[in-house]
Amino acid sequence: MSFDPILLAPQQEEREVFPYRRVWRTALIEIAILLVLTVIAVLVTRFYTGTLTDAQRGLFSVAFAVTPLMLWIIFSYFGERRALLPRERLFAVMLLSVLAANAIGIPLVERVFAVDEWLSTASGSSRILGYALSVGVTQEFLKYLVMRYSVWPQAFHSRSDGIAYAMAASIGYATVVNLNYVFNTIADPGSAALHVAEFTLIQLAVGIIMGYFLAELKLSRDAGVFWVPGGLLFAALLTGLAITFRGGLIVGGIGPNGNASTAFQGLGIAIFLVAVLFASFYFLINNADERSRGRSRTEFTR
Repeated sequence: MSFDPILLAPQQEEREVFPYRRVWRTALIEIAILLVLTVIAVLVTRFYTGTLTDAQRGLFSVAFAVTPLMLWIIFSYFGERRALLPRERLFAVMLLSVLAANAIGIPLVERVFAVDEWLSTASGSSRILGYALSVGVTQEFLKYLVMRYSVWPQAFHSRSDGIAYAMAASIGYATVVNLNYVFNTIADPGSAALHVAEFTLIQLAVGIIMGYFLAELKLSRDAGVFWVPGGLLFAALLTGLAITFRGGLIVGGIGPNGNASTAFQGLGIAIFLVAVLFASFYFLINNADERSRGRSRTEFTR
C-alpha cells in the first residue's frame, strides 16, 4: 500500500518568463494614449466657447509637444528598468538624438536646404524626391549615426533590440521637431495636438527601418555591404512620400502652415504608416527569428 499524497488537481505548468521589455506592446500603448489625448484636444477646441490668449495657446502647445516623450519615459524607459534583462543606454540614445536633431538636423533642413523655398511649387515626383534626399536622408542618417556609435553592435543581441533603440532615437528626434513647430507657430490646441501626433507617428514608423537594418547587419548572415545604405534610402523615400502627401501634391510643405483638413489627412497618413510598417517589421522579425532558431537546431543535431 502506498501512502504517497494524492494530487486532487493537475499540476500547473510554469509560465515562461520573458526577460525583455516587449517593444511592440509598449509602443502601441504609447501611440493609443497619444491618439486619445489628441482626439480630446480636438473636441475641446471645437466645443470650447471661451477664448485663449497667445500665451495660453503656447503653453498648451509646449506641454503637448513633450507628451510623446513623457509617454515613452513612463512606458518604455521605466518598463525597461523593470525588465529582468534591461537594454542598456536607451535613454542615452534618446538624448543623443535630441542633440543631433537640434544641432544638425533642424538647422540643416531649414537653413541650408530651405526645402519650402524651392519645393513648395514643384511637381509631385520632384517633391517626393527632393524631400527624400533632404529631409529624409538627414533625419534618418542622424538616427543611424546615433545608434551606430553609441550602442551598435555591442547592445544588439536580438532584432527587437534594433527596434527598441530606433524608437528611442525617433522619439528624441520627434521631440525636437515638435518643439520647433510649437515655438514657431501660434496654433489652437486642436491643431497643435494634431500636428504633434502626426510628426511623432511618422518619426516612429519610419525610424524603425534603420533599427531593423542595423540589427540584421549584426545578426544575419545575408546582410551585405549595401544593406544599411539600402535601408537608409528606403526610409528616406517613405519620409518624402509622407511629407508630400501630407501637404498635397500642389499646395503645402513640411512647415506648419496646413489647415485643419490637411492636419487630419496628415494624421491619417501617419496612422497608416504606423500600421503598415509595424505589422510588416513585426512579421519580418518573427520570421527571421524562427529561421535562426531552426538553423541553430539543425546545426546542433549535425
